[in-house]
Amino acid sequence: MQIEHHGDVQPADFAMQVIERLNARYGVRLDLILTNPALSLSERRRTAQAMLIEAAVEQVSRAEEDSNEEPSELAPEFEAMLKTDGDAVEIEPNYIVSEHNAEVIATYRGRDLYDYVFTLTKRFENMSAAKSEGQLAIEIVSGGLVSVGVPMAFYTIKALRAGSALLGAVKIGVTSLGMKTAIATVVIILVAFLLYLLLENPKKILGIVLNNTDQNFVVNNWRKGLDGDSGSDLYMAHGEMKSFMQDNETGDLDSPKVQLKSRFFFSPGDPDNSVCAGVFFADRNFGFRGSEGVMVFSSKEKSDLRVALQFAVPYTKDNGTNIKTLDKAPSDMDALFRDMYNGRKVHIARTEKDLRLESTVNDARGGVVALISCITQL
Repeated sequence: MQIEHHGDVQPADFAMQVIERLNARYGVRLDLILTNPALSLSERRRTAQAMLIEAAVEQVSRAEEDSNEEPSELAPEFEAMLKTDGDAVEIEPNYIVSEHNAEVIATYRGRDLYDYVFTLTKRFENMSAAKSEGQLAIEIVSGGLVSVGVPMAFYTIKALRAGSALLGAVKIGVTSLGMKTAIATVVIILVAFLLYLLLENPKKILGIVLNNTDQNFVVNNWRKGLDGDSGSDLYMAHGEMKSFMQDNETGDLDSPKVQLKSRFFFSPGDPDNSVCAGVFFADRNFGFRGSEGVMVFSSKEKSDLRVALQFAVPYTKDNGTNIKTLDKAPSDMDALFRDMYNGRKVHIARTEKDLRLESTVNDARGGVVALISCITQL
């Protein structure tokens, strides 16, 4: 993916530029929702998602009618989601990139890492405007992606292995999943990125975790960690988790949920090899505290394989991150956080248990932080 450099543009200004284009395209007022202080963050998020999904799906419906194509259906999971008030935390589907692009993303440092988040936001905006399977496929490939969401990826990879070129394979993936469901998946991620950029609170972080391994990773009981309950492998020392990664383990929408889907791997150097990326967004809540926490990814395939990822955007001290394997399940998440916090760095890399572990924040200073972490099988 070609990174777009945005100079000194402020995150909120960039988000408003995207929002204004979406307003003009669909005849909506997303700004009145996303900037409404009378609404909670979850209410803003869910209302904006519903407004944007409804408008985008209606556009797809008109395009299908004009072309006399068989109308696609919005998956029941999205229909049900839009009828509820939503959780305190938003679920973010994995997005999928080629192994080559994953390796490039892992090299981003400083401004390149920060600008990657801006670039992804613009790419998802472009995807949300697609009116047909072919247009969405073009935007997905132009954005350096293979798929948005694991179910679409299974169809896409299957088509690749059958001999289709990437663009054609992605179109098959979109068509097989259903255009309306594909667009809804894009919108879920887009709104999360817009809220991250738009919220004026300093000390926030958007993290992207790449899983280039054969392991399906879960964060056990992660929802309990949202409220500080014990028995969770997600621990927030300060701040609140606003969005967290979760997707299907297979191509079926009712398959088990994981935080990070295993890679699609065929042989070393195979151009069809693809890597899944999860997204999380944490924000400070009140007072002189930042966004700080740790999560432990446990393999579903290897009972003794765990990877701990720590992040910190403190109020006064340096931003940083840390990543390492654990020999056993953590018994004290606060102690784990403190130990990793004291060893945090802007960039850290280590090799443990046949894994290359790497995690980077864009800068030690500043309150709007981007993070990229990579778990790579050697």
